[in-house]
Amino acid sequence: MSTSGISTITETDSTGFSVTTGYRKFILGLLFLVGLFNYGDRFMLAVLLPDIKTDLDLSDTQIGFITGVGFTVFYAVCGIPIARLADRGSRRVIISSVVAIWSVMTAICGLAQSFSQLAVARILVGVGEAGATPSSQSLIADYYPKERRASSLAVYALSSPTGILLGFLLGGLIAGSFGWRVALFSFGLPGLVLALVILLSLRDPPRGFADEKKFPGETAQSLPLKSFWSTWKSLFVRKSFFHACMAGGVFSFMFLAFAQWAPSFLARSHGMNTAEIGVWLAFIIGISQILAIYSGGVISDRLIRRDMRLPLWMSGIAILVSGPLFFLVYVLDSVGIVLTILFPALFFVSLQGATLYALVQNVASREDRSLAAAILVLFFNLVGGLGPQVVGIASDMLMPTFAEDSLRYALLSVTMVALIWSATHFFMAAQTVREDVTA
Repeated sequence: MSTSGISTITETDSTGFSVTTGYRKFILGLLFLVGLFNYGDRFMLAVLLPDIKTDLDLSDTQIGFITGVGFTVFYAVCGIPIARLADRGSRRVIISSVVAIWSVMTAICGLAQSFSQLAVARILVGVGEAGATPSSQSLIADYYPKERRASSLAVYALSSPTGILLGFLLGGLIAGSFGWRVALFSFGLPGLVLALVILLSLRDPPRGFADEKKFPGETAQSLPLKSFWSTWKSLFVRKSFFHACMAGGVFSFMFLAFAQWAPSFLARSHGMNTAEIGVWLAFIIGISQILAIYSGGVISDRLIRRDMRLPLWMSGIAILVSGPLFFLVYVLDSVGIVLTILFPALFFVSLQGATLYALVQNVASREDRSLAAAILVLFFNLVGGLGPQVVGIASDMLMPTFAEDSLRYALLSVTMVALIWSATHFFMAAQTVREDVTA
Protein backbone atom coordinates (compact mmCIF):
# COMPACT_ATOMS: atom_id res chain seq x y z
CA MET A 1 0.00 0.00 0.00
CA SER A 2 1.33 3.40 -0.97
CA THR A 3 0.94 6.37 1.37
CA SER A 4 2.05 9.14 -0.94
CA GLY A 5 -1.22 11.02 -0.53
CA ILE A 6 -4.83 10.46 0.42
CA SER A 7 -6.01 10.50 -3.20
CA THR A 8 -3.32 8.05 -4.32
CA ILE A 9 -3.42 5.42 -1.57
CA THR A 10 -3.68 2.12 -3.41
CA GLU A 11 -5.15 -1.16 -2.20
CA THR A 12 -4.44 -4.40 -4.06
CA ASP A 13 -5.90 -7.86 -3.43
CA SER A 14 -4.58 -11.30 -4.29
CA THR A 15 -6.18 -11.19 -7.74
CA GLY A 16 -4.09 -8.15 -8.70
CA PHE A 17 -7.02 -5.74 -8.72
CA SER A 18 -5.98 -2.38 -7.28
CA VAL A 19 -7.87 0.79 -6.44
CA THR A 20 -6.86 4.20 -5.15
CA THR A 21 -8.74 6.11 -2.49
CA GLY A 22 -9.50 8.80 -5.05
CA TYR A 23 -10.99 6.32 -7.52
CA ARG A 24 -13.08 4.73 -4.78
CA LYS A 25 -14.56 8.17 -4.06
CA PHE A 26 -15.09 8.74 -7.80
CA ILE A 27 -17.07 5.49 -8.04
CA LEU A 28 -19.21 6.45 -5.05
CA GLY A 29 -19.88 9.84 -6.67
CA LEU A 30 -20.73 8.22 -10.01
CA LEU A 31 -23.16 5.81 -8.38
CA PHE A 32 -24.63 8.75 -6.46
CA LEU A 33 -25.45 10.35 -9.84
CA VAL A 34 -27.06 7.10 -10.98
CA GLY A 35 -29.33 7.17 -7.94
CA LEU A 36 -30.02 10.88 -8.40
CA PHE A 37 -31.26 10.39 -11.96
CA ASN A 38 -33.18 7.29 -10.87
CA TYR A 39 -35.14 9.04 -8.12
CA GLY A 40 -35.39 12.35 -9.95
CA ASP A 41 -37.05 10.69 -12.95
CA ARG A 42 -39.23 8.57 -10.73
CA PHE A 43 -40.62 11.18 -8.32
CA MET A 44 -40.72 14.20 -10.59
CA LEU A 45 -43.96 12.79 -12.01
CA ALA A 46 -45.65 13.43 -8.64
CA VAL A 47 -45.42 17.22 -8.93
CA LEU A 48 -46.72 17.00 -12.50
CA LEU A 49 -49.77 14.90 -11.57
CA PRO A 50 -52.27 17.76 -11.05
CA ASP A 51 -51.53 19.00 -14.60
CA ILE A 52 -51.46 15.48 -16.07
CA LYS A 53 -54.75 14.61 -14.35
CA THR A 54 -56.43 17.62 -15.96
CA ASP A 55 -54.81 17.21 -19.38
CA LEU A 56 -55.48 13.46 -19.75
CA ASP A 57 -58.69 13.43 -17.64
CA LEU A 58 -57.50 10.77 -15.18
CA SER A 59 -59.16 9.48 -12.01
CA ASP A 60 -57.31 9.08 -8.71
CA THR A 61 -57.41 5.31 -9.17
CA GLN A 62 -55.70 5.63 -12.56
CA ILE A 63 -53.07 7.95 -11.09
CA GLY A 64 -52.54 5.45 -8.28
CA PHE A 65 -51.88 2.73 -10.85
CA ILE A 66 -49.34 4.81 -12.82
CA THR A 67 -47.42 5.89 -9.73
CA GLY A 68 -47.95 2.72 -7.70
CA VAL A 69 -48.72 -0.80 -8.86
CA GLY A 70 -48.16 -0.24 -12.58
CA PHE A 71 -44.66 1.09 -11.96
CA THR A 72 -43.50 -0.75 -8.87
CA VAL A 73 -44.56 -4.32 -9.70
CA PHE A 74 -42.42 -4.35 -12.84
CA TYR A 75 -39.67 -2.45 -11.02
CA ALA A 76 -39.61 -5.09 -8.30
CA VAL A 77 -40.01 -8.23 -10.39
CA CYS A 78 -37.45 -7.25 -13.03
CA GLY A 79 -34.95 -6.37 -10.31
CA ILE A 80 -34.50 -10.04 -9.35
CA PRO A 81 -33.23 -11.44 -12.69
CA ILE A 82 -31.14 -8.31 -13.31
CA ALA A 83 -29.55 -8.72 -9.86
CA ARG A 84 -28.73 -12.37 -10.63
CA LEU A 85 -26.94 -11.19 -13.75
CA ALA A 86 -25.11 -8.55 -11.70
CA ASP A 87 -23.90 -11.16 -9.19
CA ARG A 88 -22.34 -13.21 -12.00
CA GLY A 89 -21.53 -10.69 -14.75
CA SER A 90 -20.52 -7.11 -15.43
CA ARG A 91 -22.18 -4.58 -13.17
CA ARG A 92 -20.68 -1.80 -15.31
CA VAL A 93 -22.56 -2.93 -18.43
CA ILE A 94 -25.77 -3.54 -16.52
CA ILE A 95 -25.85 -0.12 -14.83
CA SER A 96 -24.96 1.69 -18.06
CA SER A 97 -27.69 -0.17 -19.97
CA VAL A 98 -30.49 0.38 -17.48
CA VAL A 99 -29.70 4.10 -17.13
CA ALA A 100 -30.03 4.46 -20.91
CA ILE A 101 -33.33 2.52 -20.96
CA TRP A 102 -35.12 4.47 -18.24
CA SER A 103 -33.86 7.82 -19.55
CA VAL A 104 -35.33 7.20 -23.00
CA MET A 105 -38.63 5.96 -21.56
CA THR A 106 -38.94 8.99 -19.24
CA ALA A 107 -38.71 11.25 -22.29
CA ILE A 108 -41.29 9.09 -24.09
CA CYS A 109 -43.70 9.62 -21.17
CA GLY A 110 -43.81 13.25 -22.32
CA LEU A 111 -45.38 12.11 -25.62
CA ALA A 112 -48.30 10.23 -23.99
CA GLN A 113 -51.78 11.20 -25.18
CA SER A 114 -53.83 8.84 -23.01
CA PHE A 115 -53.82 6.87 -19.77
CA SER A 116 -52.79 3.64 -21.50
CA GLN A 117 -49.85 5.25 -23.31
CA LEU A 118 -48.57 6.89 -20.14
CA ALA A 119 -49.04 3.66 -18.17
CA VAL A 120 -47.01 1.59 -20.67
CA ALA A 121 -44.21 4.15 -20.77
CA ARG A 122 -44.05 4.31 -16.96
CA ILE A 123 -43.94 0.52 -16.75
CA LEU A 124 -40.90 0.53 -19.02
CA VAL A 125 -39.29 3.26 -16.90
CA GLY A 126 -39.72 0.89 -13.96
CA VAL A 127 -38.15 -1.99 -15.88
CA GLY A 128 -35.07 0.15 -16.55
CA GLU A 129 -34.76 1.56 -13.05
CA ALA A 130 -35.00 -1.94 -11.55
CA GLY A 131 -31.36 -2.68 -12.32
CA ALA A 132 -29.71 0.35 -10.70
CA THR A 133 -29.98 -0.06 -6.94
CA PRO A 134 -28.99 -3.75 -6.52
CA SER A 135 -25.92 -3.42 -8.76
CA SER A 136 -24.89 -0.11 -7.18
CA GLN A 137 -25.18 -1.35 -3.59
CA SER A 138 -23.26 -4.50 -4.48
CA LEU A 139 -20.42 -2.41 -5.96
CA ILE A 140 -20.27 -0.16 -2.89
CA ALA A 141 -20.15 -3.19 -0.58
CA ASP A 142 -17.19 -4.52 -2.59
CA TYR A 143 -15.36 -1.18 -2.55
CA TYR A 144 -15.91 -0.33 1.16
CA PRO A 145 -15.23 -2.50 4.25
CA LYS A 146 -17.92 -3.37 6.79
CA GLU A 147 -16.94 -0.65 9.28
CA ARG A 148 -17.36 2.03 6.58
CA ARG A 149 -20.24 0.42 4.71
CA ALA A 150 -23.18 2.18 6.38
CA SER A 151 -21.72 5.66 5.86
CA SER A 152 -20.75 4.94 2.23
CA LEU A 153 -24.18 3.47 1.55
CA ALA A 154 -25.62 6.57 3.24
CA VAL A 155 -23.83 8.74 0.68
CA TYR A 156 -25.38 6.62 -2.08
CA ALA A 157 -28.76 6.77 -0.34
CA LEU A 158 -28.53 10.57 -0.37
CA SER A 159 -29.17 10.31 -4.10
CA SER A 160 -32.80 9.59 -3.26
CA PRO A 161 -33.65 12.86 -1.47
CA THR A 162 -31.36 14.84 -3.76
CA GLY A 163 -33.11 13.36 -6.78
CA ILE A 164 -36.51 14.08 -5.24
CA LEU A 165 -35.40 17.64 -4.46
CA LEU A 166 -34.29 18.30 -8.03
CA GLY A 167 -37.25 16.42 -9.48
CA PHE A 168 -39.81 18.41 -7.51
CA LEU A 169 -38.00 21.73 -7.86
CA LEU A 170 -37.07 21.64 -11.54
CA GLY A 171 -40.14 19.64 -12.50
CA GLY A 172 -42.43 22.21 -10.88
CA LEU A 173 -40.59 25.19 -12.32
CA ILE A 174 -40.27 23.75 -15.84
CA ALA A 175 -43.88 22.57 -15.87
CA GLY A 176 -45.06 25.97 -14.61
CA SER A 177 -43.32 27.71 -17.52
CA PHE A 178 -43.34 25.18 -20.36
CA GLY A 179 -45.74 22.37 -19.40
CA TRP A 180 -45.40 18.87 -17.97
CA ARG A 181 -44.28 17.31 -21.27
CA VAL A 182 -41.19 19.51 -21.54
CA ALA A 183 -40.34 18.70 -17.91
CA LEU A 184 -40.25 14.98 -18.75
CA PHE A 185 -38.07 15.56 -21.82
CA SER A 186 -35.69 17.69 -19.77
CA PHE A 187 -35.15 14.98 -17.16
CA GLY A 188 -35.01 11.96 -19.43
CA LEU A 189 -32.53 12.78 -22.16
CA PRO A 190 -29.49 13.89 -20.03
CA GLY A 191 -29.39 10.38 -18.58
CA LEU A 192 -27.95 9.10 -21.84
CA VAL A 193 -24.75 11.07 -21.19
CA LEU A 194 -24.45 9.50 -17.74
CA ALA A 195 -24.90 6.02 -19.24
CA LEU A 196 -21.94 6.63 -21.57
CA VAL A 197 -19.70 7.90 -18.74
CA ILE A 198 -20.46 4.77 -16.70
CA LEU A 199 -19.65 2.47 -19.60
CA LEU A 200 -16.28 4.16 -20.20
CA SER A 201 -15.05 4.75 -16.64
CA LEU A 202 -16.46 2.26 -14.11
CA ARG A 203 -14.32 -0.74 -13.06
CA ASP A 204 -15.86 -3.89 -11.58
CA PRO A 205 -13.90 -5.13 -8.50
CA PRO A 206 -13.61 -8.81 -7.51
CA ARG A 207 -16.45 -10.02 -5.31
CA GLY A 208 -15.63 -9.41 -1.65
CA PHE A 209 -12.73 -7.07 -2.49
CA ALA A 210 -13.21 -4.97 0.66
CA ASP A 211 -14.00 -7.84 3.02
CA GLU A 212 -11.66 -8.81 5.80
CA LYS A 213 -10.78 -12.15 4.20
CA LYS A 214 -9.33 -12.38 0.72
CA PHE A 215 -9.89 -15.36 -1.50
CA PRO A 216 -6.89 -16.01 -3.80
CA GLY A 217 -7.73 -16.47 -7.46
CA GLU A 218 -11.44 -16.09 -6.88
CA THR A 219 -13.65 -14.28 -9.38
CA ALA A 220 -17.39 -13.92 -9.68
CA GLN A 221 -17.39 -16.75 -12.23
CA SER A 222 -15.34 -19.10 -10.00
CA LEU A 223 -17.76 -18.81 -7.06
CA PRO A 224 -20.13 -21.76 -6.52
CA LEU A 225 -23.26 -21.21 -8.60
CA LYS A 226 -26.17 -21.57 -6.22
CA SER A 227 -29.72 -21.84 -7.48
CA PHE A 228 -32.01 -18.88 -7.04
CA TRP A 229 -34.16 -20.68 -4.47
CA SER A 230 -31.12 -21.90 -2.56
CA THR A 231 -29.89 -18.32 -2.30
CA TRP A 232 -33.36 -17.08 -1.38
CA LYS A 233 -33.65 -19.64 1.45
CA SER A 234 -30.13 -18.95 2.72
CA LEU A 235 -31.03 -15.26 3.09
CA PHE A 236 -34.44 -15.68 4.66
CA VAL A 237 -33.24 -18.23 7.19
CA ARG A 238 -31.69 -15.16 8.83
CA LYS A 239 -34.65 -13.61 10.62
CA SER A 240 -33.15 -10.12 10.69
CA PHE A 241 -33.04 -10.16 6.87
CA PHE A 242 -36.76 -10.94 6.68
CA HIS A 243 -37.65 -8.24 9.21
CA ALA A 244 -35.40 -5.74 7.41
CA CYS A 245 -37.27 -6.44 4.17
CA MET A 246 -40.64 -6.06 5.87
CA ALA A 247 -39.60 -2.89 7.70
CA GLY A 248 -38.40 -1.39 4.42
CA GLY A 249 -41.45 -2.56 2.49
CA VAL A 250 -43.97 -1.11 4.94
CA PHE A 251 -41.98 2.13 5.23
CA SER A 252 -41.99 2.34 1.43
CA PHE A 253 -45.78 1.76 1.46
CA MET A 254 -46.14 4.91 3.54
CA PHE A 255 -43.43 6.98 1.88
CA LEU A 256 -44.41 6.26 -1.74
CA ALA A 257 -48.01 7.10 -0.89
CA PHE A 258 -46.86 10.39 0.64
CA ALA A 259 -44.36 11.31 -2.09
CA GLN A 260 -46.75 10.63 -4.96
CA TRP A 261 -49.82 12.21 -3.40
CA ALA A 262 -48.39 15.10 -1.34
CA PRO A 263 -48.49 17.57 -4.29
CA SER A 264 -52.12 16.70 -4.97
CA PHE A 265 -52.94 16.94 -1.25
CA LEU A 266 -51.43 20.43 -1.03
CA ALA A 267 -53.23 21.51 -4.19
CA ARG A 268 -56.65 20.24 -3.13
CA SER A 269 -56.69 20.84 0.61
CA HIS A 270 -54.51 23.99 0.75
CA GLY A 271 -54.97 25.59 -2.68
CA MET A 272 -51.27 25.71 -3.65
CA ASN A 273 -50.25 25.87 -7.34
CA THR A 274 -47.80 23.59 -9.15
CA ALA A 275 -44.76 25.89 -8.98
CA GLU A 276 -45.28 26.59 -5.24
CA ILE A 277 -45.69 22.92 -4.46
CA GLY A 278 -42.59 21.99 -6.43
CA VAL A 279 -40.37 24.51 -4.65
CA TRP A 280 -41.64 23.84 -1.13
CA LEU A 281 -41.64 20.04 -1.35
CA ALA A 282 -38.28 20.01 -3.10
CA PHE A 283 -36.57 21.68 -0.15
CA ILE A 284 -38.63 20.10 2.62
CA ILE A 285 -38.34 16.52 1.36
CA GLY A 286 -34.88 16.90 -0.12
CA ILE A 287 -33.09 18.65 2.74
CA SER A 288 -34.83 16.72 5.54
CA GLN A 289 -33.90 13.41 3.92
CA ILE A 290 -30.36 14.46 3.05
CA LEU A 291 -29.74 15.37 6.69
CA ALA A 292 -31.53 12.29 8.01
CA ILE A 293 -29.95 9.68 5.75
CA TYR A 294 -26.40 10.95 6.16
CA SER A 295 -26.83 11.43 9.92
CA GLY A 296 -28.37 7.98 10.17
CA GLY A 297 -25.41 6.43 8.37
CA VAL A 298 -22.82 8.13 10.58
CA ILE A 299 -24.76 7.29 13.74
CA SER A 300 -25.22 3.70 12.58
CA ASP A 301 -21.49 3.22 11.97
CA ARG A 302 -20.77 4.45 15.50
CA LEU A 303 -23.52 2.47 17.20
CA ILE A 304 -22.69 -0.79 15.44
CA ARG A 305 -19.21 -0.76 17.02
CA ARG A 306 -20.88 -0.94 20.43
CA ASP A 307 -23.77 -3.29 19.63
CA MET A 308 -25.24 -4.42 16.31
CA ARG A 309 -28.74 -4.01 17.70
CA LEU A 310 -28.43 -0.31 18.49
CA PRO A 311 -28.86 1.04 14.92
CA LEU A 312 -32.09 -0.97 14.57
CA TRP A 313 -33.46 0.27 17.87
CA MET A 314 -32.59 3.81 16.87
CA SER A 315 -34.44 3.35 13.57
CA GLY A 316 -37.61 1.98 15.15
CA ILE A 317 -37.78 4.72 17.78
CA ALA A 318 -37.23 7.47 15.18
CA ILE A 319 -40.11 6.13 13.06
CA LEU A 320 -42.45 6.16 16.07
CA VAL A 321 -41.43 9.74 16.90
CA SER A 322 -42.50 10.80 13.40
CA GLY A 323 -46.04 9.45 13.91
CA PRO A 324 -47.59 12.36 15.88
CA LEU A 325 -45.93 14.83 13.52
CA PHE A 326 -47.48 13.24 10.43
CA PHE A 327 -50.84 13.20 12.22
CA LEU A 328 -50.65 16.98 12.59
CA VAL A 329 -49.58 17.39 8.96
CA TYR A 330 -52.82 15.81 7.76
CA VAL A 331 -55.32 17.28 10.24
CA LEU A 332 -54.22 20.93 10.51
CA ASP A 333 -55.64 23.56 8.16
CA SER A 334 -52.83 26.15 8.28
CA VAL A 335 -50.56 25.46 5.31
CA GLY A 336 -47.68 27.33 6.96
CA ILE A 337 -47.79 25.12 10.05
CA VAL A 338 -48.25 21.99 7.94
CA LEU A 339 -45.13 22.73 5.88
CA THR A 340 -43.15 23.54 9.04
CA ILE A 341 -44.09 20.30 10.81
CA LEU A 342 -43.48 18.24 7.67
CA PHE A 343 -39.72 18.85 7.88
CA PRO A 344 -39.07 17.13 11.25
CA ALA A 345 -41.61 14.42 10.41
CA LEU A 346 -39.66 13.46 7.29
CA PHE A 347 -36.33 13.79 9.11
CA PHE A 348 -37.20 11.28 11.83
CA VAL A 349 -38.89 8.78 9.52
CA SER A 350 -35.87 8.78 7.18
CA LEU A 351 -33.11 8.15 9.76
CA GLN A 352 -33.35 4.41 9.14
CA GLY A 353 -32.33 4.40 5.46
CA ALA A 354 -28.59 3.69 5.71
CA THR A 355 -29.08 1.26 8.60
CA LEU A 356 -31.44 -0.83 6.49
CA TYR A 357 -29.12 -0.96 3.46
CA ALA A 358 -26.08 -1.82 5.58
CA LEU A 359 -27.90 -4.59 7.45
CA VAL A 360 -28.90 -6.31 4.22
CA GLN A 361 -25.35 -6.14 2.82
CA ASN A 362 -23.82 -7.35 6.11
CA VAL A 363 -25.98 -10.48 6.41
CA ALA A 364 -25.63 -11.44 2.73
CA SER A 365 -22.81 -13.61 1.37
CA ARG A 366 -20.36 -11.71 -0.80
CA GLU A 367 -21.52 -13.51 -3.97
CA ASP A 368 -25.21 -12.73 -3.27
CA ARG A 369 -25.09 -9.02 -2.46
CA SER A 370 -26.81 -7.79 -5.62
CA LEU A 371 -29.58 -10.34 -5.15
CA ALA A 372 -29.97 -9.43 -1.47
CA ALA A 373 -30.33 -5.77 -2.41
CA ALA A 374 -32.79 -6.72 -5.16
CA ILE A 375 -34.92 -8.68 -2.69
CA LEU A 376 -35.03 -5.60 -0.45
CA VAL A 377 -36.07 -3.56 -3.49
CA LEU A 378 -38.69 -6.24 -4.24
CA PHE A 379 -40.25 -5.64 -0.82
CA PHE A 380 -39.89 -1.88 -1.25
CA ASN A 381 -41.95 -2.06 -4.40
CA LEU A 382 -44.34 -5.00 -4.05
CA VAL A 383 -45.39 -3.81 -0.60
CA GLY A 384 -44.58 -0.14 -1.06
CA GLY A 385 -46.09 0.08 -4.53
CA LEU A 386 -49.51 -0.63 -3.06
CA GLY A 387 -49.35 2.63 -1.10
CA PRO A 388 -50.22 5.10 -3.90
CA GLN A 389 -52.81 2.67 -5.28
CA VAL A 390 -54.52 2.13 -1.91
CA VAL A 391 -54.60 5.88 -1.23
CA GLY A 392 -56.03 6.55 -4.70
CA ILE A 393 -58.82 3.99 -4.25
CA ALA A 394 -59.57 5.21 -0.72
CA SER A 395 -59.68 8.81 -1.92
CA ASP A 396 -62.20 7.99 -4.65
CA MET A 397 -64.33 6.08 -2.12
CA LEU A 398 -64.23 8.96 0.40
CA MET A 399 -64.91 11.63 -2.22
CA PRO A 400 -68.74 11.68 -1.79
CA THR A 401 -68.32 12.31 1.94
CA PHE A 402 -65.25 14.55 2.20
CA ALA A 403 -65.03 16.09 -1.30
CA GLU A 404 -61.59 17.67 -1.85
CA ASP A 405 -60.46 16.53 1.62
CA SER A 406 -60.93 12.85 0.76
CA LEU A 407 -57.23 12.59 -0.09
CA ARG A 408 -56.29 14.11 3.30
CA TYR A 409 -58.04 11.33 5.24
CA ALA A 410 -56.88 8.56 2.93
CA LEU A 411 -53.25 9.63 3.51
CA LEU A 412 -53.77 9.97 7.26
CA SER A 413 -55.10 6.42 7.65
CA VAL A 414 -52.36 4.80 5.57
CA THR A 415 -49.56 6.70 7.29
CA MET A 416 -50.51 5.92 10.90
CA VAL A 417 -50.86 2.18 10.33
CA ALA A 418 -47.66 1.89 8.27
CA LEU A 419 -45.44 3.74 10.76
CA ILE A 420 -46.34 1.47 13.68
CA TRP A 421 -46.01 -1.63 11.50
CA SER A 422 -42.59 -0.68 10.13
CA ALA A 423 -41.15 0.23 13.55
CA THR A 424 -42.25 -3.15 14.90
CA HIS A 425 -40.17 -4.98 12.29
CA PHE A 426 -37.07 -2.90 13.14
CA PHE A 427 -37.40 -3.96 16.78
CA MET A 428 -37.87 -7.60 15.78
CA ALA A 429 -34.81 -7.49 13.49
CA ALA A 430 -32.73 -6.32 16.46
CA GLN A 431 -33.49 -9.54 18.32
CA THR A 432 -31.48 -11.77 15.94
CA VAL A 433 -29.12 -9.43 14.09
CA ARG A 434 -25.97 -10.40 16.03
CA GLU A 435 -26.22 -14.11 15.30
CA ASP A 436 -27.29 -13.48 11.69
CA VAL A 437 -24.34 -11.22 10.89
CA THR A 438 -21.95 -13.65 12.58
CA ALA A 439 -23.37 -16.51 10.48
